[in-house]
Amino acid sequence: MTDAALPLSAADSGSRAGARGRAMFARVAWRNLWRRRLRTWMAAGGIGFAIYLASLMTFLQAGVYGSWIDTATGLVTGHIQVQHPAYFDDPKVGHTLAGGTEIVRVLTTAPGVVNVTPRTEAFALVSVGERSFGALVMGVDPEREAAMFSLPQHIREGEYLPRADSAFVGASLATNLAVELGDEIVALGSVKEGGVAALVMTVDGIFETGRADLDRSVLQAPIAAMQAAFELGDAVHRVVLETEDPNRTGDIRTVIESLVPADARVLDWNELLPEVGQGIQLDGVLGQLMVALLMIVVAMSVVNSFIMAVFERTREFGMLIAIGMRPNAIIGMLTIEAACLWVLGAALGMAVCIATVLPLNAFGIPLGELTDDAFAQFMVPESMYPEISARGLLLAPAVMLVGTLAGVLVPALRLRRMHPVAALREEE
Repeated sequence: MTDAALPLSAADSGSRAGARGRAMFARVAWRNLWRRRLRTWMAAGGIGFAIYLASLMTFLQAGVYGSWIDTATGLVTGHIQVQHPAYFDDPKVGHTLAGGTEIVRVLTTAPGVVNVTPRTEAFALVSVGERSFGALVMGVDPEREAAMFSLPQHIREGEYLPRADSAFVGASLATNLAVELGDEIVALGSVKEGGVAALVMTVDGIFETGRADLDRSVLQAPIAAMQAAFELGDAVHRVVLETEDPNRTGDIRTVIESLVPADARVLDWNELLPEVGQGIQLDGVLGQLMVALLMIVVAMSVVNSFIMAVFERTREFGMLIAIGMRPNAIIGMLTIEAACLWVLGAALGMAVCIATVLPLNAFGIPLGELTDDAFAQFMVPESMYPEISARGLLLAPAVMLVGTLAGVLVPALRLRRMHPVAALREEE
């Protein structure tokens, strides 16, 4: 006897009957939605509009956060830095990493790393004639620095470190020193062993970022000249890295820690620029609060729609209960109606949202003159590029699904207390 000839078991028959019943409930629920087309479209439109706004806000936030990080780290900081263990808390000239060239060579081939540059730093007295001001002198590799950071692009006059004895000076510092292109300046500081260091440079470039802390106190020079003047040899104070994705610096940091000397300290942008991470967290909380309020308002409208449906269909539900249908089955049918309504609204909302975001992601939202001052002072990006993320695709529809299904609970309480005779008489 073949398997096809075997009689169906009671369990198989029950499961098939249950499947047919659920399919019938789904068809009836879908048809019930269109008994009041205007109400259905208004409720679905409300769900879709809420999902559209919430998802769009999430995509905009994701793009803005990425721009914040890139703008904040792209001037001089970088995504990850390797330092002497004590340098971050106590930036002394003596807190150096030996073998800077070898560290740079090793990290250049590390997975997830785009650019690497060494840097030496020292606080020095910069003098021109009788004028003297304190400044942070940075020794940099001009080619690597220009490939990684935007500071070399903020040239107001001259060139970016074209010679071995060049100086690239902040605009406010140049004004305080009363120097122009071609003038000679001297930086006096302390060498690693405690002696006096003297670095003589020629001003070949002046930069202006709009950030007072940089423009009035930073001077860059070729790293070889600074290492010679401050007797550092091949030692460096920082090795700065740019990664493929600043949001994945935690994973890359683990790899970097395994490649650098054991006595080195690895810091990512969250530790180097904690105010950026705190600003992102605060903005995220405010955004979630706004989304929650929007969802509550739309969920209340869905609740109202189902309450009206229950009142209008009281006699129908009373008849169903009178012929033997349990209240839980009616509640299940209303739940299917709510799910269908959510599917319709979510499809509308996400389709419109993605159609809005894709062009904006490609071309950006130019902020224009609104950010001229803010860009310089607070590192606000000149354009916004929304980013489609898994969180944005899933969060708003999921929250709205919960709110829509919760909208069935209020009328469900009325159904559980409904008496068939009273329900049948209600509309007579």
